[in-house]
Amino acid sequence: MRRAVAARVRGVRTAYRDRYGRRVRELASVLDGDDDEVTVSPWRLRLPRTVVVAAARSRGLEPVGGVAALAQRGPWLEPMRFARVQSHVSRPDGVR
Repeated sequence: MRRAVAARVRGVRTAYRDRYGRRVRELASVLDGDDDEVTVSPWRLRLPRTVVVAAARSRGLEPVGGVAALAQRGPWLEPMRFARVQSHVSRPDGVR
């Protein structure tokens, strides 16, 4: 009895991973490009905006206009815009 339940649970987990895995791989291909600014339409990918923001931040992208700019728009209406964070290397004092 337990084996049948475990097999069903594994089947659901695999189906879930396959379904959303394709969408996440497509999102990764968009975010991993060489562009400094990226526009993502979450409704085309059929992914929640929170997933898109988390994936973008993990790749060094931040929302253009900050997180508040994302919150002002409707959940599926406007595309999300991200820009690469430019890391400024600070030099020690006295070095010119």
